Amino acid sequence: MPYPWHSKQWQQARLAVEQNRLAHAVLLSGAEGCGISRFALEFAQLLLCEAGSNTAACGQCRSCLLFNAGNHPDILVVNPEDNATQIKVEAVRDMIAYLQLSNHYGKYKIVIIEPAEGLNRHSANSLLKTLEEPAPSALLMLVSYQTGKLPVTIRSRCQKISFNGVDRQSAHTWLGEQLNDPEQADTLLELSGGAPIKALQLNDTDAVQIRREVLAHLQEARQAHTDPVKLAEKWQKHDAVEILNWLLFLFSKMAAMRCAKLSENTGVPLFDRELHSLVNGLSLSQVIECYDLVFKNYRLITGEYNLNKQGLLEEIIIHWQTVHR
Repeated sequence: MPYPWHSKQWQQARLAVEQNRLAHAVLLSGAEGCGISRFALEFAQLLLCEAGSNTAACGQCRSCLLFNAGNHPDILVVNPEDNATQIKVEAVRDMIAYLQLSNHYGKYKIVIIEPAEGLNRHSANSLLKTLEEPAPSALLMLVSYQTGKLPVTIRSRCQKISFNGVDRQSAHTWLGEQLNDPEQADTLLELSGGAPIKALQLNDTDAVQIRREVLAHLQEARQAHTDPVKLAEKWQKHDAVEILNWLLFLFSKMAAMRCAKLSENTGVPLFDRELHSLVNGLSLSQVIECYDLVFKNYRLITGEYNLNKQGLLEEIIIHWQTVHR
């Protein structure tokens, strides 16, 4: 089993194999940073393992040795090329040609597509034909972190395994062991939205410091003399998507605090005082307006079109200044 919080999903997948009801296409969906891609790989290794176990791959057979070396001929991983965000139709056509080849060892020829929402309109249409008329030994695993971006025609043709709602206790215990610091594990889990792999990655970066800076920027931006253009430039030096993720977190916490009349803590003691200060004087509807704008711009920035990130960040800052006037 890949991670301790995957026990339910691992059992679900194994049971589908045991009862001979594993579909030719499986949609693995959940938040990024929960280890879904590793789950897909380990499940693929289990299916290709020659030991015949339904619990875990043996790691010793010919198939497992090839798999661990990254040379197994019966598995293909399809990702966006280079720094692109989309999976092009050519990659899907190559995948279709690959699936037409005879499998070398086990009963499956496996393709993992990650992230599935990276499929553009043309590549999704090309994939749809394979989902409707799959090769006998084909197994497609679609890893998705934003299933709403997947066409309904694709989602409806997949067996679904959901990774939403990571078991907090399992994740906290695992992360505390990795960090050797349970208190830090609490903070990082909250900052990552409960995604333990992402939480571990945050610990190896200056993420906490950047989040402190954004909080300070929001405090400063309440004053009319703050220049939205210059502030947006500062934010864009960091990952714009991460900044927007953090803003979504902040405004959701502010909304919860406003609903509780400022009496509810955020779950992140590190930032409680700053958040109380930011939400003070704002109505719930104003906080929700801010959240909705950030969410709208997040969808635009992560969409298939290459939009002006600077302008979208400026719009958020200007709106934040407006609600304080």
